[in-house]
Amino acid sequence: MSTISEQIESQTFEVGRLVKVHGVNGRLVIRLHRQAGDVLDFPGWMFIGIDGGLVPFKVTEESVFQKDANHLVVGLDQISGPEKATGYVGLNCYLEGEWSDWFEATIDAVDSLTGFEVVDEISGKKGSVTGFENIPGNPLLKIEIEGKTALLPLHTEFVILNDPKKRQLILHIPDGLLDL
Repeated sequence: MSTISEQIESQTFEVGRLVKVHGVNGRLVIRLHRQAGDVLDFPGWMFIGIDGGLVPFKVTEESVFQKDANHLVVGLDQISGPEKATGYVGLNCYLEGEWSDWFEATIDAVDSLTGFEVVDEISGKKGSVTGFENIPGNPLLKIEIEGKTALLPLHTEFVILNDPKKRQLILHIPDGLLDL
């Protein structure tokens, strides 16, 4: 039988480390463990590793912003003022779910999808990713299935599952896209 702490740990991933205080309201800067594109959404709760366990902290509404691909600034309801925030610097922080739940992939990560097998979730047709078009605001995967090439928006609506271990993408390819 697992403890609550073990259950939380099994459902989270380490997103980064708190590296410094930002401003006078006690916000903290997270140095991400890997580069992130845009923040898709940010959870209402974040966990901080304290004394061997994960402690939940409520994220202050409208407090999260991205400084650059390697750093986020976040405010936590329980931490107000720079003096209190300083005590958390150096600790690791965790989010529930997976990286792709909260962050867009960077261009480097997306380029690494070239060569992945693709499977259409509806028809079961198989093919591969043959390239990537970096159109600002609308990145596109170039896919080839049964000799037909198409551009598919790199969006959670169309990319159902990304399995890097199997080098496979399960896609929802809109009807008629491969007929163009």
